[in-house]
Amino acid sequence: MRKDITGIILCGGKSSRMQTNKALLKLGEKTVIEIILAEMKKVFSRIILSANECDDFSFLKIPVVKDSYLYRGPLAGIYSALQFSGTQKNFITTCDLPLIKSEMIEYLLKIDSKKDIIIPTINSKPERLFGVYKKSVLNIIDEIFEASEKDKNVKGSVYDLHQKAEVESVEISNLSIYDESLFLNMNTPEDYERVKSIYRVL
Repeated sequence: MRKDITGIILCGGKSSRMQTNKALLKLGEKTVIEIILAEMKKVFSRIILSANECDDFSFLKIPVVKDSYLYRGPLAGIYSALQFSGTQKNFITTCDLPLIKSEMIEYLLKIDSKKDIIIPTINSKPERLFGVYKKSVLNIIDEIFEASEKDKNVKGSVYDLHQKAEVESVEISNLSIYDESLFLNMNTPEDYERVKSIYRVL
């Protein structure tokens, strides 16, 4: 159980395409957030939830951190959770990825890199919201948000952070522990039905 790294789950999205809070949808007898949390608990002793609807997640009995920057998307969730975290290294995932496995988290934690962020790539396509983030990126996020206030062309996105920070990209598609279902992104009712059908046979 890692005590030197905090686990962070991002649940701050509007779920506009799903029309309901996707983290509270059920797979079998458990909610999506309970399933993700169970995998994170295999690795981390400290876990934070980033969400603006704190009451929705009180049953989980873990700290829930609200965005200090409102309406700024996932980057605001990352910013607030990193501020709250008591460790320099942090592992971030999102409730959009309900089928993640602790083995993949452990694999990324073993990557020896001095860079600010470590993320997996699948056939060179980055998974930006599943990886190791150093607390030091807070300064970069501050700069991005300041720039977005002055220039409307700066969106203030996670992509912007990855352009400015030092990122270690690790190709995982050839690993024995990799399965494409691990990174199924659940955003729509159709995605949910697909995830349910896969979860039933896991």
